[in-house]
Amino acid sequence: MIDSLYIAESGMNSQQKMIEVISNNIANVSTPGFKKTGATFADVVYQPASNSNDGNVDVLGRGVAISQLQVDFRVGDLKQSGNPLDIAINGNGFIPVITSQGDEAYSRGGRLKVDSQGYLATQQGHRLANDVQIPPETSDLTITANGIVLARVQGSAELIELGNLELVTFSNTSGLRQTEANVYQATEDAGERSYAAPGERGIGQLIQGFIEMSNVSMNEEMVNLMLAQRSYQLNARLVQVSDQILDTINNIRR
Repeated sequence: MIDSLYIAESGMNSQQKMIEVISNNIANVSTPGFKKTGATFADVVYQPASNSNDGNVDVLGRGVAISQLQVDFRVGDLKQSGNPLDIAINGNGFIPVITSQGDEAYSRGGRLKVDSQGYLATQQGHRLANDVQIPPETSDLTITANGIVLARVQGSAELIELGNLELVTFSNTSGLRQTEANVYQATEDAGERSYAAPGERGIGQLIQGFIEMSNVSMNEEMVNLMLAQRSYQLNARLVQVSDQILDTINNIRR
């Protein structure tokens, strides 16, 4: 009976964590490029040292725990913004950026800006790893589907190539570690990384003037939230019933 209390506690802790994950997804439903997170549950088991009867080892249930939080990298809907500095990745791939610590990271958020030194950067201030600099008095900025950056510089008659953008893919994207909204860092689990121009080697193409929306489905998350809340309530009820039974046993009089 004591075990039932600890098993119910593990269920309550797991469902509380699940509610936090779902709440974060819902909070970022309007964040461009945001990828929702899901949780994987696993049984917690305990193996006694031995079985006195036949020497076999018994496996006893000890509740449940969240074994893994996994990011869903499916592409979200593309929405037209009309801003020439907005680029959406139509397919696989990440934009390599340089963080303030000088490390390379990877982003799906394609809302760009020109920083104080004229370089293309993300809205968070991470400069693009390709170091594309936009000169002053630039007009008609164009980013092609394969990543070539063109513009008219100081009233030039023709578009001048200013640089190009590359995308990177990983053999196991689920191994990426999220450090902030839309920004990920590579780990050993992410496997081999591959750089290429957009549209090559199975990498998605760029679409200028569009942004990728969050891939969070509000309806799906609300259903998941209700299921998690009900599961939490059931485990709380199990604690209450176990406590009542223990109280009854404690008050038995011979």
